[in-house]
Order: sequence, then C-alpha cells, then structure tokens
Amino acid sequence: MTGTATVDIAGAQMGGAARYAAELRSYLTRTGRRDIHVIGGGQHVGPAWLLRRESFGRPGTGRRIAVNNVSFAGPGGPRWVLLRNALHFLAETEEAELEPGLRRSVGREGMVVRLAVRRADVVVVPCTAMAERVLRILPGIRSRLVARPHPVSPTVMSLAERRSAILCPVLFAPYKRMDARLAELLAAVDEHGDPEVQVRVTAAPADLPPSVASHPRLECLGRLDHRDLRTAWAQARAVYFPTGLESFGYPLAEARVNGQPVIARDTAQNLEVGGAALCGYQPGDPDSLRQAVKSALTADLTPDPAPFDPDAYFGWLLGSS
Repeated sequence: MTGTATVDIAGAQMGGAARYAAELRSYLTRTGRRDIHVIGGGQHVGPAWLLRRESFGRPGTGRRIAVNNVSFAGPGGPRWVLLRNALHFLAETEEAELEPGLRRSVGREGMVVRLAVRRADVVVVPCTAMAERVLRILPGIRSRLVARPHPVSPTVMSLAERRSAILCPVLFAPYKRMDARLAELLAAVDEHGDPEVQVRVTAAPADLPPSVASHPRLECLGRLDHRDLRTAWAQARAVYFPTGLESFGYPLAEARVNGQPVIARDTAQNLEVGGAALCGYQPGDPDSLRQAVKSALTADLTPDPAPFDPDAYFGWLLGSS
C-alpha cells in the first residue's frame, strides 16, 4: 500500500505504550518517512480526544491506525487498531480478583474498546494468547484479526557493562502484587548464595513495604525514562518479570532481543515471546523459582532480534512509502 498513514499515539505516557511510541519515533527518524502523520502526543485517551481525532485521516488519505486500543469509528481511510491491554478482555475469574475500583474502571473502558473494535477493518494483537482473549469475547472479528509481536530494538551493550544484577523493569500496579513477587525473588537469590547479586527495580522505596525496600540486595531505581531504562538493561545480567496479566510482555522480548535470561512464569505466552531466553518457574513453587534464578545467572545466550524487527513491523503496519 502507498499513501499517508495517520497514527494515534494518545495515552503513550508510560510503560509499554511509551515504549511502543519510542520505537515508532525511532523508525520514522531512521527512515526519514514523511508520509506518516503522528497525532495524540501528550494526549490522554478520553471522550474529547476520541471525538477530535475523527477529523484526521479523511477519505483517500490512507490508513488510520490507533495504537491505544480504541479504534477510529467514523468514515475515512481504512481503520486499524492495536489492542494492547489484557485488562479489557479478562475472563470472569480474572476480573473477580481485581479490587472493586479498578474493576469498575476497566469495565467502563472495556465497553468502549469492544464497541469501537467492531468498526475496525484490521485488528492487531501482539501475541497468540491476546488473540485468544479477544476472540473469546468477540469471535466475529476472527477474519480481521492479526497477531504480530511488538517491535523491539536491541540495546547496545557489552558483557563488560553487565553487573551481577537482576533487573525488574515492571511498572507497579496493585493487581500485579509486586511487593510479594519481589520478596519471593529476594528469598530465591539469597538461597542462590552469591553475595554479589543485586536486584534492581524500577520503583521507589515508598512503593514497597519496609521489609522489602530495606533488603540489602535491593536497589530502587525509581521510574526511569526510556534512555535511563536502556542503560539499566545494558547493565543487567538477567531480568525478572513475574506478572501474569499481560497482553505481550516487553521485558520478555527485550531479554530475547538482547540475549539476556528472563525469569518469568512458565506459560505458553511467555515462551512464545521470550523464546530461549525464558527461565520459567511455577508461581507458588519456591524450588522452581530458585532453579530459574540459578539458570538465569549462569546462562549464555545468543541475541535473537529477528521476530521483533522494527523496520519489518512498521513497514507492514504503516504500508510502504
């Protein structure tokens, strides 16, 4: 396809959404493409913005791509949407485990997302498990659904930069129960016995209970911007990604791209994204977590960037220039 594409990045202020937007900007800078109109920078996804953006990308101007879950709805160029939030497509048992306030807000957002996606011409998800989530609720969009992993650029690093450190680059949220997950990791690292191993986490001490924040192995980095986070990645020997409700799992892909072991749950989704970098464990099984830590700290991996190549991804998503 040739022609202009309009890409809405509203809502990309933190976490995976910001990571995705950074990849998009890097691609556009690297390739010098002038046919892509990026909108929504600095905007929040709300009713006012969703109405306003419909004025962009009128008929004949190419694809309109929403990378923030909510499809364009009105007439114009072909409508593409990226569904990147598993919370909008929960099973009943998963929804019941959320605290009431989050359950209500996710429910309201999910209604809008599911209504809008019915208007999309192409629906993109980042892995097979997310496709299954979406199709369980919206089976009628099967013919329009495409699973394609997010783009991930390698982090320039050398073995000399890597410390005896495990990086936990997770954006904290109550439903992720990161205080308990970090306590489990610290216990496993203590059992491993290497006094040099640190655990570095992208959170502030106030985000954690004192019993965890004060652990001598733990270093709280606070929330990092994209550049500082890449530096932390370059310095890590391994990565810890214990969460379960994810549409993709950037840390898994980052680890695979960079040839770093990633300690994460032993699931089909994590294996699909993390590949050979995955050092899997079973939640609630301290022995399997200890073994995963041991494997991660002794593994020797080859980087595997091909499945996440940004040029191939954005060339497909945006169409040829």
